[in-house]
Amino acid sequence: MRRWITAIAVCTASLGVAPGLASAARYRVGVTTLTFTKTSVSTGTPRPLATLVWYPAATRSGTPEAHGFRDATVRRGRFPLVIFSHGSCGSPDEATYLTMALASRGFVVAAPPHPGNTVAEFPACLATANFIDSVLNRVPDVRFVLDSMLAEDASPTSRFAGRLKSGAVGMSGLSFGGFTTLLVLQQEPRIKAALALVPGGTAALRAGNIAIPTMVIGSERDQIVGYAESESAYARLAGPRFLIELLGGNHLSVVDDCVNPHTGVNLCVAGDIAQDDAHRLVLHYALPFMRRYVATARAGGRILVRPVKGVHLTADPHGPPAADQ
Repeated sequence: MRRWITAIAVCTASLGVAPGLASAARYRVGVTTLTFTKTSVSTGTPRPLATLVWYPAATRSGTPEAHGFRDATVRRGRFPLVIFSHGSCGSPDEATYLTMALASRGFVVAAPPHPGNTVAEFPACLATANFIDSVLNRVPDVRFVLDSMLAEDASPTSRFAGRLKSGAVGMSGLSFGGFTTLLVLQQEPRIKAALALVPGGTAALRAGNIAIPTMVIGSERDQIVGYAESESAYARLAGPRFLIELLGGNHLSVVDDCVNPHTGVNLCVAGDIAQDDAHRLVLHYALPFMRRYVATARAGGRILVRPVKGVHLTADPHGPPAADQ
């Protein structure tokens, strides 16, 4: 029997995405900032990573702000950890619809900046030297934040003391962060599953396929890296794998806002899928994927092989046959 499923549905004004895991929040969302300082692998100088951390929060704690309840008490229990890597000239809070949704479903999400390649450093973040420096430091940044978060779990003075499931770690990233995600999967054995959004640069990946469960979400009208990059990333996956094409989506459909913070120009164009609709589709698949493969919750697995309007879904939940690897 063929173990893959491919389906396509046309995007309409009413997307018809089922509620369930994609809509029902379970927990109040807390947010805090933890600065972890590592040594740059390129310059040998201190590299502070002011990391945004979202998490399930206890009720009646924290100060409300746009990204959650600031410095709220962490809810009792142990939670899976997800590291999020931002895009080139991006920021840790560029996809809060995703990071906050994960926290509301019982994940702790740590999103570091990649100094030299953040929106706060625009336009210097576009410089070739800064880009190359970011390439060299991105995977070490992620691994250092992972180590630091696990150290927080072990520290009796941390708000995250005893709150993380050290064996349940996921990875996600967007654009350059999507490429970073794939690179991390080739080098970091502690990652159990990963979500790469509109990744590029797949030709620069190391030799060898990626065996852990991975979901790639790309956009049909991506004018920055092209949807073919998502297909190329999917072809490098040797474990349970899922490819979601957002019909009518562009590269920035998967970020919070298409408006350039420096120029005020809306970078989404006529005919693109609405931003809210794109987010709803991402969450429809991303949340059950993370619950199934990082939190190891069986519920919701069927969603991953069922297409909805607005996407082209390719699902191979058992991994490709050996002949295709």
